[in-house]
Amino acid sequence: FCIQIPLFNLVSWAFFKSPSEGAQTIVYLSTSPEVEGVSGKYFGDCKEEQLLPKATDDLVARKLWDISEVMVGLLK
Repeated sequence: FCIQIPLFNLVSWAFFKSPSEGAQTIVYLSTSPEVEGVSGKYFGDCKEEQLLPKATDDLVARKLWDISEVMVGLLK
């Protein structure tokens, strides 16, 4: 276990964003006149992106909701 954390830290830069990098799209969307009035769209890396079909699947959404209710203790 002791080696896992340094190893993870060594390679994580290639897969994860820093807090500053992660905030760039939010800052862009809240300040750029290019996207003023745009609503209901998905953005990643400061550009509009298409949702995966799974993201708009009502059955998948229902399953996620049901599992979430159980996990947070609303249902048993």
